[in-house]
Amino acid sequence: MKAVLIFFLLVIVNISLLAGSDNCAASSASWKSEKEAIDALEKADFHFSESFKNPSESWLISASFYSCDGQSGYLVIHSQKKDIIHSSVPMIVWQDLKNANSKGGFYNFYIRDKYAFKH
Repeated sequence: MKAVLIFFLLVIVNISLLAGSDNCAASSASWKSEKEAIDALEKADFHFSESFKNPSESWLISASFYSCDGQSGYLVIHSQKKDIIHSSVPMIVWQDLKNANSKGGFYNFYIRDKYAFKH
């Protein structure tokens, strides 16, 4: 009887963990615009999320990175004119952006036009 109870308890815990992993990111299929996607990303639960503010740049105010698997994810750039979202950005690119002396220059050379967001 104890073995059966433990088995069912493990099954329930496993189901709960799997359900939690589905909550990692909001459903991209329902996003109709970049603004809607950014709003959903900011509210979703991710295994990894990180942001930085950038007071030294004239146009790139801040950036945020959201990842379910720790390998790649969504990058959101907040600029003076608009917010921009990129998908499938590798974690190493995020790390390099954070460490760049010129974050705007790094963005323009290594990210812009390379990781298009598709909604």
